[in-house]
Amino acid sequence: MLKRLLIRISHMYYNEGLTQSQIANKLNLSRMQVSRYLRKSRETGIVKIIIDYSGLYFKLESDITNKYNLKQTIIVDDTMSKDMKENIAQVTANYLKNFFKKNSTVALGWGSTLSRLPKYMDDMSNMNLLFTPIIGGHGKSNFDWHASTIASNIAKKTGAKSLSLLAPALVKDKREKEILMNDIQIKEVINQSKKADVAIFSLGFPLNPNSSINKSGYFSKKDLTQLKNENAVCDIVSILFLNQYGEKCCSNITDRSIGINEQDLKNIPIKICIVEGLEKANTTKIALKCGYVDILITDKNIADFLMT
Repeated sequence: MLKRLLIRISHMYYNEGLTQSQIANKLNLSRMQVSRYLRKSRETGIVKIIIDYSGLYFKLESDITNKYNLKQTIIVDDTMSKDMKENIAQVTANYLKNFFKKNSTVALGWGSTLSRLPKYMDDMSNMNLLFTPIIGGHGKSNFDWHASTIASNIAKKTGAKSLSLLAPALVKDKREKEILMNDIQIKEVINQSKKADVAIFSLGFPLNPNSSINKSGYFSKKDLTQLKNENAVCDIVSILFLNQYGEKCCSNITDRSIGINEQDLKNIPIKICIVEGLEKANTTKIALKCGYVDILITDKNIADFLMT
C-alpha cells in the first residue's frame, strides 16, 4: 500500500505538475506528509532524477580545477557553432557579466581570440570599470588584435573607461625601451595595468606558422627564428615565453617588450585565460603548471588533453 501511495504522489507531483499543497488536499494529507513521501520516493528509487549534462562537462571542469589548483574551469561546448573562437568569446563575455566587481581595473592581452570579445559584451556602465592594455602594440597591421584596441572596444561596448598604451609591443633594443618606459604617459598606463584586479589573456603557440604571433607584424624574422631555436612553445601575452619544460626563454625578446612584466602579471589577483585549438593544448598545460592561470576557459579538446 505504501509503495502505491508513493507512486501516486510522485506521479501527481512530477508528471501532473501539482504542488505539494494541492496533492495534500486531494489525498487528505498534510503538506509535510507529502514532502516526506516525495523524499522517500527518491530514497527508495521510485523516483530517479536524471540530469542531462549534454554539452556540459562539470566533472571534467572539476577535475582540471583540482589537478592544476585553479579557481575555476569552464569548458565551452564545441557544438554552438563551427567557429570556436566565436564560441569561446561569447561564453567568456557571458561569464564576465556576473564576474566583474564595481570599480575594478581589468588588464587585457592581445590577439585574435580576445579581439572577438567586445561584440559580445553588454552594458556595464554602472560598474565604473577601467580596461587597460597589458602590452603595447600600435603598428601597421591587425589593429583589432592590439591590447589597447581591445581595451577601447570593450570599454565602448560596456560604457566603461579605457587607457591606451601608445607604444609598440616590441622595440629594437633596451635603450629604446628605457626611453619609452620613462615616458610619463606610458608609465601611467603601465602602472594602472600593474594595479589591475583582473587580467584576461589568451595563449600563443609561437611555433605554429598560423599563430597570431606570426601574423601580427610585431616580430622580426630574427625574433621568430629565436623563438624557434629556443623552442618557445608557450607565449603569454608576449611578455613571457616558456619552453617545453616550463622554463623561461627568449629573454632577448621579452627584455624589449613595452608593458607590464612577468612578475607584474603574476601579482594580479585573478588571471583569466581563454584559449582554444588543439595545437595549443600543450601550451595551455605548461601555463597551468607554471601557475600563470587562475580561471581557465577552454574547449573540450584542450580539456581532455589536460587530464592526460
